[in-house]
Amino acid sequence: MSEPLATVHVYITRSDAEIARAKLIGEGIDAVVIADDEGGLNPGFYAHYGVRVVVRPDQLAEARRLLDIDSLIIPGDALESMIEHARSRAPEEACGLFAIGDGAIVTKVYGLTNTQHSATAYTIDPGDHFEAWEDARCNGWDIGGVFHSHPSSPAVPSPADLVGLDPEWVSIIVGAREVRAYRVSDGVATGVAIERG
Repeated sequence: MSEPLATVHVYITRSDAEIARAKLIGEGIDAVVIADDEGGLNPGFYAHYGVRVVVRPDQLAEARRLLDIDSLIIPGDALESMIEHARSRAPEEACGLFAIGDGAIVTKVYGLTNTQHSATAYTIDPGDHFEAWEDARCNGWDIGGVFHSHPSSPAVPSPADLVGLDPEWVSIIVGAREVRAYRVSDGVATGVAIERG
């Protein structure tokens, strides 16, 4: 594949990515696994940044359908709003909620207060949470999830990020280099593909 490639999904482990690649190849889609292991010097390095399965852009929709990839559409201005809120709160973790409308599309971002004022943990201010919920309800939207930042670390869930979340919500992490999304159920994070709207 010499043409530009599109990311089907980012996996936490290489084995999960290889299984997905094998399934796609079995269905006639040429897929490649991309994992940074520092030229073979650090085989576990990719665990911090994820392992991507990529395909040709014209095969992206079919690949995601075959792998039953959960996705969330985030318009550019909404994504920029999350990133800007994260930058404005650094070195503390930023946090907030986002509303979704029809079709799993982020309709509004609520940058809220982290009452812990910590660089490694967050708690959303209850009053802010209620105001966001009320605004979403008045506009006919649902709160679709939470976002927070990892100011100096990758967008990979920490142990604290794996507890206490509604499994129906999407958890977005604005990391030091990238933004990723997950659903968390019973302490296990499953990646959610971000599609830019």
